[in-house]
Amino acid sequence: MAVKYNNPFEVNDFSGGITDDLYEQKYNTAETIDNFNIASDGKLITREGSVLDDETNPQIPAGVQRVGALINYANSDKMFVHSSDKIYYRNPSAYTTLTGPSGNDVFSSGDTTNVLSYSQWNDHIFLTTDDFPRPQKIYKDSGGTYRVRTSGLPELASAPTVTAGAAGANSYVYAFHYEYTYTVNDQTFQDVGRTELVSLTSAAAPDSNTVNITNIPVISNGVIDNWDTTVIKVFIYRTIAGGDVFYKIGEVTNGTTIYNDSAADASITSGLLLYTNDGTVDFDPTPESKVLHVVNNIGYYGFIQDGSDKYPFRIRQSVPGDPDSCPESFFIEVEDEIVGIHSVNSIPIVLCKRHIYRLEGNYDQFGRGGINFVRLSDTAGCVSSQSLVQADPGNGAGALFWAGNDGFYSTNGYQVIKISDNINTRYKTILDAQSQQNRIYGKFDETERRILWGIQSASASLDNDTIIALDLRWGVSARSTFYTWSGTSFRPTALEYFNGKLYRGDSRGYVFEHEMTNKTDPKVDTVVTPSDWDTETIIWTYKSINNNFGGTFFRKMPTKIQLTAGNEGNVTIQISAIGDVGRTVRNCNIIRIRTNFVWGSDEFVWGNPDCVWNAEGVIEQWRRFPARGLRLSYLNTVITNGYAPIYNSDVYGTATFDNTANTVTIDSDTWPTDVVDYFIATEIDGYVKEYQVDARTSNTVLSVIDSANDLPTGSYKWVIKGYKREEVLNLVSYNIHWVDISQTQQTFEVGQSGSNA
Repeated sequence: MAVKYNNPFEVNDFSGGITDDLYEQKYNTAETIDNFNIASDGKLITREGSVLDDETNPQIPAGVQRVGALINYANSDKMFVHSSDKIYYRNPSAYTTLTGPSGNDVFSSGDTTNVLSYSQWNDHIFLTTDDFPRPQKIYKDSGGTYRVRTSGLPELASAPTVTAGAAGANSYVYAFHYEYTYTVNDQTFQDVGRTELVSLTSAAAPDSNTVNITNIPVISNGVIDNWDTTVIKVFIYRTIAGGDVFYKIGEVTNGTTIYNDSAADASITSGLLLYTNDGTVDFDPTPESKVLHVVNNIGYYGFIQDGSDKYPFRIRQSVPGDPDSCPESFFIEVEDEIVGIHSVNSIPIVLCKRHIYRLEGNYDQFGRGGINFVRLSDTAGCVSSQSLVQADPGNGAGALFWAGNDGFYSTNGYQVIKISDNINTRYKTILDAQSQQNRIYGKFDETERRILWGIQSASASLDNDTIIALDLRWGVSARSTFYTWSGTSFRPTALEYFNGKLYRGDSRGYVFEHEMTNKTDPKVDTVVTPSDWDTETIIWTYKSINNNFGGTFFRKMPTKIQLTAGNEGNVTIQISAIGDVGRTVRNCNIIRIRTNFVWGSDEFVWGNPDCVWNAEGVIEQWRRFPARGLRLSYLNTVITNGYAPIYNSDVYGTATFDNTANTVTIDSDTWPTDVVDYFIATEIDGYVKEYQVDARTSNTVLSVIDSANDLPTGSYKWVIKGYKREEVLNLVSYNIHWVDISQTQQTFEVGQSGSNA
């Protein structure tokens, strides 16, 4: 057999991310990069673990209920948590439910199936959901109190009654509108409503015969709204006799239903003018809508509901500079059902089920101008308004990213590009599995220059169970860099960056925070006090593409592999070789590094000369590929956590096993604290049969799962195995030593040409 020796095949760059095209020859790509981050040098480092954001008060007041959104309130120390029709915040530890002046929740309707849409402007948060509640706004007033108010002000429910004091030759027109002045931090804002006009004819002058104004309507909240009914006022205006300019003559606080006008014409002309006197259009309140967005001081409201009628193609624009005043005439109809509205580089973008549009132009306060739309894509579409993310790819110009009909997309406002051609199959699986596609939830990490999307990867999950990350440091193209995060208890229903940390909402009413100092995730159990929760190993997995070492003419024989990793602490690594796309699977001997001293570790042996305090440097280990099945054309290399012994009776002493109670009682020591979900085996069968540790019921007793009813009874030596918690891998590179061997592929045989011969 002719043998040609080759230099080692080295992979030291992982910046290509994951791909579904497993026969491509870009070796910086991989089939799987899960629970790693791609560092700025292209290496892999285990992702940050998580803990509850507050263990004392861990769950929203609604209990086991889906967290629908997290909102980092700008210029504030609060993060808002949305679930169903409520908004919560910590004050400072226990959750406070944000309610309006009369105790109503933020939204008048909705449940956990509804999707929040929000936008921030001048320290306001404007909000709505796809259940068409009245849009709301949240802010912190000058006294430091967080407020929720219904967005905008309505017109008076009916016209007041205006009665002349006496008959005369004069004609007047009265005007009325609601007014609300409020503070946000150190700024003052004013809302005004649509005007109501009432004519008065054949009247004597008010200064000689008082005009009586009665039946001034009272605005109330009922069970729907959050207007500040004790502060709202009704402003009252009047013309002079025969005039057409309105001057303010007085005001009443909401709830006062009468006003007496005795002002002379000469005395009112220096008063405040009605806001429509200069041609400004009437201010209508914001419409009931599925989505909203504020950009360039203008609010845009999409997919409108008016009474029982719905307008899925309609967008209403606010008055410039006043996002919650929305004249009914300021609208445009696009050509497709609206899913979301956002912006990029100050350009409003409308994302529909199939089409993507750019909006150009706007109405001014006088109703002049208009809005035009320019179609940017015929087919990209958008499946989730919550997937929309503004981000800076690093070229100084912003971009908008979203989950589209057949992949992730991006636009700069002028062109749309698909950025996920390398994961087309995976993306289709995501959409097929996603029980509610509109739950795909995105957030931009400015520090690490990545976008994280919460997605559902498995139909059985019934909700988001995975994060897929787009790493912008490696550019935006048709084949951008993606990787994933996952976990057994992972339910990323909402994501937010707050105080420099990633926060993750959960389908069971919890919020978690991620940091690199955390090396595990909590094992969520809603019937157990969170302070007693166990933790889960973060299973990091790298699986290469199908490497052919440069060609398939000759078969290959890989003989050994060298792994190089940064020393991040003790670690257990399993390397596997998969030949010819699953034809053979071989596991190398485990790499088990235990030379780093970990303070408080149960397994540390004092006096071990190989152990080093605060060790640095690199880990370099060779492993031989097991014999048999090494001749191949393609090789997949898998690098993941190793399943290995963690604790044993050589250190802790024997234990007594009880087949009836399914317990294991240590004879003369105490059990390590982190043994739940590991597996225990005994000397009785050479440590072959393993039993999962279900609970650590006391310092000396473990409960185990014995489904086959073959747990032994008696005192035995034992070993506990598993995937060790809190182990981090910083994968720098791997090198495969291989040789070419002769052509061992099948030769041509009769019939292989497709003929019947």
